[in-house]
Amino acid sequence: MLGTGGAAGDGAPLNSPRRDEILAELDAVLGSSGFDPASRRARLLRYLVERALAGEGENTNEYAIGVDIFGKPPTFDPRMEAGVRTEVGRLRQKLRDYYGDEGSHDRIVLDLPLRSYALSLRLRSLEPVLAEADLAGATVAQVEAQVVQDAAVPLPAPETPAPPRRRGPLVAIVAILLTLAASAGAFSIWRAKRPVNAPIRSLVVLPFQNLSPAEADQYLADGLTDELTNVFVSWKEILVVARTSAYQYKGRGVDVRKIGHELNVDAVLEGSLTKQGDRIHITAQLNRTSDGYHLWSQSYDARSQDMITVEREMAQSIVSAVRKLGGKTPDRIASGFTTSPEALDLFLQASYQYRLNTPESLNKSLSLYHQAASIDPSFTRAFLGIAAAEIELRDVTAGPQKGRVDRERAAVQRALELDPNSGDAHGILALITGIYDWDWPRADREFQLAIDLGARPSIRSSYGHTLAGRGRFSEAFAQCRIAEGLDPLGYAPRAGLYWTAYYEHNYSEARKVLRELLDINGDVSYTHTFLGWIAALEKDCAETTKQFEWVARTQPSYATTIGLAVGSACRGESDKARQYLKEAAASTTYVSPYLLASGYAFQQDSDATISYLQKSVADREYQTQYLKYDPIFDGIRSDPRFIAVEKTAGLQP
Repeated sequence: MLGTGGAAGDGAPLNSPRRDEILAELDAVLGSSGFDPASRRARLLRYLVERALAGEGENTNEYAIGVDIFGKPPTFDPRMEAGVRTEVGRLRQKLRDYYGDEGSHDRIVLDLPLRSYALSLRLRSLEPVLAEADLAGATVAQVEAQVVQDAAVPLPAPETPAPPRRRGPLVAIVAILLTLAASAGAFSIWRAKRPVNAPIRSLVVLPFQNLSPAEADQYLADGLTDELTNVFVSWKEILVVARTSAYQYKGRGVDVRKIGHELNVDAVLEGSLTKQGDRIHITAQLNRTSDGYHLWSQSYDARSQDMITVEREMAQSIVSAVRKLGGKTPDRIASGFTTSPEALDLFLQASYQYRLNTPESLNKSLSLYHQAASIDPSFTRAFLGIAAAEIELRDVTAGPQKGRVDRERAAVQRALELDPNSGDAHGILALITGIYDWDWPRADREFQLAIDLGARPSIRSSYGHTLAGRGRFSEAFAQCRIAEGLDPLGYAPRAGLYWTAYYEHNYSEARKVLRELLDINGDVSYTHTFLGWIAALEKDCAETTKQFEWVARTQPSYATTIGLAVGSACRGESDKARQYLKEAAASTTYVSPYLLASGYAFQQDSDATISYLQKSVADREYQTQYLKYDPIFDGIRSDPRFIAVEKTAGLQP
């Protein structure tokens, strides 16, 4: 059956098109000025229509199109090549352009919904849409027209002519509706048939598709996604899901209703971006997740340097659409944060590199953020980007704290000078103040201020993590759960939940959280590492070995070598464990003294453990702020030297 546009109705609608009518509409589209009948795009459209007429529309996928239309070999892997997705996206836009211009009066509308390869069919009704209040006085013809507009449009049977139209059941339904319209119950039945304009209280911005010929322009599509998310996050009236959860759906083609269920949101904003030379074409649409109903859509054509204006216009249009549905929206939309197109372009490139999260990409992002800030010294978010990239580089490269922390502090202080109400800036300052300055009272105040000012969910997760390190487990758990609601598929909230359970010595809960993370993404090395540490604490040597060997194979480093040492110590292979630890300590890169102390703790070598902890405190490693509740060191807590380390780190009075 060919797909349907709009809300689906019960039973067969009136005036369902015949096969020859659909093919005639196809010929009309292909004969329009926007199509070359001999082009691959035209062949693609005809292929999709014919598949739908054959009853195979729902089985059409990227692989089938690649092999049948693009001439790809049987070994074609659509995950590795974006050509089919790009061409389908362009076809989708061509259809919209046609029905907005030459085909604006066509009765049949061929549509290709986002994230779908099954063609959708809609019939345009000549009757106006009836308001609910007009139902009681409507004529039978008017009600029939309304039912036709909202009903499903089935495709004729693939092999046999369409059966004669049967009006009996529909006329009976219409008669019942008209009878019930005289009573109060009519409206509830009608609302079950028609989309309900429920207020939008939560939404997610899905990654915009890049339909540009150059794959290098992907940063523009991702940047547009991020910029819109940042604008909407500033609304206190509407919950906006974090980008880390939104990006889990990138390129997956998941139905909006399923997304709504998984993320618990009322609406999904999605779209595409195409760059040709200096011109950019953007399409966007807002769909309700309860039924997939189309709430708003708009296309934008502009020059590359006009992206700032386009983003602002798009945000304002969405505000108006949400407001019309009874949702609460802010009176003022946040600015684009810079008036320089060049600075914005550099910032978007930097953000794209930042998300790749490798040492090389993070260094690139840091350089690009600095360039953006140099062009526009009032660009607050460029300075926040500098601070964030420095933090990630410190974690990824495991280098010394001092130099990077000084640069982080300078960048975040400049951001606060420009915007004292930046929640993210206060959040980063809280991290610096707590884990490097060891000024917990001030860090606590900064975290709470950041949350009040609408900082991103990862800041709340970090607050939960630091609360757990102070033994405030119930508060930590609450903060991480709130963050999880804002970022349902993100790593940070569940990492916070893991650390809370870990420091509380609740290993079963910690393991449960890690298993959930594996279900979301089984390739994150941190998750396997944490599972290895828990298994070692529980003396499950087989599981310890399994997890650390997996990490060593996929991401070898001095840290994974320490993990192998822990596995050896668990199995009683003391000499082998010591050899691994010596190998890790001899690394040419900076080696975390805290991790070495952890490795020696499993060797029950208190002297080496204390020695490395003293060095960790001297280096002001952030892990030292969690030392008091880290179960790895339970065996030496009464050692006077350990107590002295805690006092030096400000963990003891």
